[in-house]
Amino acid sequence: MKKTEKRRQQLLMMLSHSLAPITGESLAQTFNVTRQIIVNDIASLRADGYPIASTVKGYEIRNTPTQGILRTITCQHSSEDIRIELETILRFGGIIHNVAVTHDVYGELTAPLPIHTIADIDTFLIKQKVSTSGLLSKLNNGLHTHLIEANTLEDMDAIIKALKELHMLTSVNE
Repeated sequence: MKKTEKRRQQLLMMLSHSLAPITGESLAQTFNVTRQIIVNDIASLRADGYPIASTVKGYEIRNTPTQGILRTITCQHSSEDIRIELETILRFGGIIHNVAVTHDVYGELTAPLPIHTIADIDTFLIKQKVSTSGLLSKLNNGLHTHLIEANTLEDMDAIIKALKELHMLTSVNE
């Protein structure tokens, strides 16, 4: 991966995980580049379809309004089956918005997980592999939820059916 592509992926992850906007100057300092390079990176990421907004307080990822069918699904599987789960959702026309687990002290912990393509899955799995923190689902023996979206009810039904057949799906909430 080129240096520019790597920086843009790291920039995207920082914005995805930030609870507040991040200034261009702060991002430039973090990556040891000029602010203009950050502006160019943001423009490129926007052109790739990422909903990055510029505010007076800095850059942030905006949740875009959905146009499809939304469901919260609860799944349970081993870490070895992550790719199968995510690819199954994509194969039947779905996208994944987040992952969440219930923690016995903190309650529900939710993290953005914008998975729209196989490349997004690959990026996520690479980060997961080198992470010292591990997966959220390890807190609950693999039990976790995803907010997923599909264009049609038929696509959503196909996703749910496929995950059931893989014995990964435990429940669905509308």
